[in-house]
Amino acid sequence: MATTDIRLKRIEKEYQSVRDGQDDILDRIDTYEEALLGLNQTVVANHEWTRRQFAEIRRDVSDLNEKMDRLMAHLNVPPKLPAGFVPD
Repeated sequence: MATTDIRLKRIEKEYQSVRDGQDDILDRIDTYEEALLGLNQTVVANHEWTRRQFAEIRRDVSDLNEKMDRLMAHLNVPPKLPAGFVPD
């Protein structure tokens, strides 16, 4: 039974090696998860910012259209002719 201690130490080292490998893999998964969560938060923030910007642009365009209509009415500008193909 002189080899029992050697075998137990070998098993312990193999076990520790497997555990170390698993820990490395799990640490990498945690890092990837953190990165994905950060990217997801960035996408959500950018989406909200873009939505607000488009809403502001739509408001500005609507205001400009109203001002242009009032100006054209004030200057008695005739209505715009239809664009595109007009059948005879």
